[in-house]
Amino acid sequence: MAAVIVARRRRRHDRQRRERIFSVRVTLFGMAEEKIIETYRLSGDAILELLREVGTDLDPVTRRSHAVPAMAKLLATLHFLASGSFQRTVTISSGISQSVFSSALSQHRFYAVAGFPKIIGAIDCTHVQLVPPSDREHIYRNRKHTHSLNVQVVCDSKGIITNIVAKYSGSVHDSFILRNSAFFSNLRDGEYGDGWLLGDSVYPLHPFLLTPVMNPTTPGEHRYNQAHISTRNIVECTFSVLKSRFRCLDRTGGALLYSPQKVAQITIVCCILHNIVKRQGIEHDAMDVEEDCHHWPHAGPPNAAGLQTRANLILTNFS
Repeated sequence: MAAVIVARRRRRHDRQRRERIFSVRVTLFGMAEEKIIETYRLSGDAILELLREVGTDLDPVTRRSHAVPAMAKLLATLHFLASGSFQRTVTISSGISQSVFSSALSQHRFYAVAGFPKIIGAIDCTHVQLVPPSDREHIYRNRKHTHSLNVQVVCDSKGIITNIVAKYSGSVHDSFILRNSAFFSNLRDGEYGDGWLLGDSVYPLHPFLLTPVMNPTTPGEHRYNQAHISTRNIVECTFSVLKSRFRCLDRTGGALLYSPQKVAQITIVCCILHNIVKRQGIEHDAMDVEEDCHHWPHAGPPNAAGLQTRANLILTNFS
């Protein structure tokens, strides 16, 4: 009988200990705001607001007292996105298994610059490294013979991401992604008014998509190209900030060990969090991002309407 009582007490003690561990496992209390931002890339207020938005999706459905709470899942996810390392996330969020963590990742719902008038935004693609499915390895191999998703991003003059397409493999040309996007259809149909999108020379010239002049000869064309470079640079800066803030997207953190669909979800979540942080005014030092496989061949000859639009702009604003 004594042995039974001791065993029961031991089980009760172990259960209480597990409850205590899970109740205090990950918390914002006691952390300085600077440490919160350094660790999770968001302010404490932003994390709590995000928890209010997605907490019901993350709350455990089990009645077990030691189920992983929503805040723990959210902070584990934010730390993984920021660090790019599951091992470091486990260290800071002790007790969360990789299977629970992986499940939490998929539960989130988550005038002119340099003289250019009427700019809608700047567009470019960036690559996110992954381990490809063995039966489709070749379609994820990019021009530098690594494996990736090719992710299209449009941002505004403040570096806010306004459009993202994250479903294409690394072998797909930037211009193909744009041409097959709903965003392109909306541009073509005039849903953004008479403004312009800025893209580099891998994109075809259109009346709504301005690209650099190849082999400029006049002073106006040179000034236009310089203004184009300066204005479109915001999207390159956005990639640098995004990947330095969320190291899981940068290839220095290694390839993501998830399916392409999960990598796409992770990328979109990082972009949403990037926008939250930008709107809060939290700055982050950008790092140099070495792109994996740009220098695509040019997208082909421009159309006549695009040439006329660009020539008129150069004449009125840069000559």
